[in-house]
Amino acid sequence: MLALASDLDVAALNRAFAERRRLRIPGVLSPASAAAATSALEAFDGWSVCVAAGGEHFELPLKDRRAAEPGKQGWIDQARIDGTDPRMQFIYDTRRIAFEHETSQRIDMVSGFPAFLNSAAFLDFARAVTGDDRIDHASAQATRYRPGQALTTHDDTGIGTGRLYAYVLNLTREWTVDWGGALIFPGEDGHIEQGFVPTFNGLNIFAVPMKHAVTQVATFAPRDRYAITGWLRIGEGN
Repeated sequence: MLALASDLDVAALNRAFAERRRLRIPGVLSPASAAAATSALEAFDGWSVCVAAGGEHFELPLKDRRAAEPGKQGWIDQARIDGTDPRMQFIYDTRRIAFEHETSQRIDMVSGFPAFLNSAAFLDFARAVTGDDRIDHASAQATRYRPGQALTTHDDTGIGTGRLYAYVLNLTREWTVDWGGALIFPGEDGHIEQGFVPTFNGLNIFAVPMKHAVTQVATFAPRDRYAITGWLRIGEGN
């Protein structure tokens, strides 16, 4: 069963979040929850690759890390992020856990994240950390960034989406800064103001809008970057 850690100092987290409207919270889940969820993500083989890059937009189911549909692997192989395009672009793998929740197709512990993130315990925790009582629900997907994948700079704004805060719950074991995949926040001067390296069982949370990106996972990284990501919202929206 998914559960928050029992030793979180919410008052201290609230003070820290207020300083920059973003925060990394280590050890957010109970140790058993984090370990079991990570094992489930590592074992899962029903991912889809999600691409919005170089003028291409598609999502394709994968099997054994390659296109499940014959003849479609070439689409993936040719997908490239255009480094000169200022628009948001991305290539990463997704697992639509919200759909699993809505259709009651529970596969493993990860399928329970939408219910957990919308539980009174987690929403009360999120409201207390941010100091924002408007939060009334959370959206979620599982993501996997493999070597070479990335998400370019954007600020998460969208008309009518109700996005108040974005979050990234990292569930990757023993990551190092050399492997990329960092959540970074660029400043107005073009330099990186702050960056969060993927930390096992660490929750990153930040206000919307706020410019951010996920740096490319190094081609030599020996493992994938796993996370549960989404937004804390008000009103309708996914």
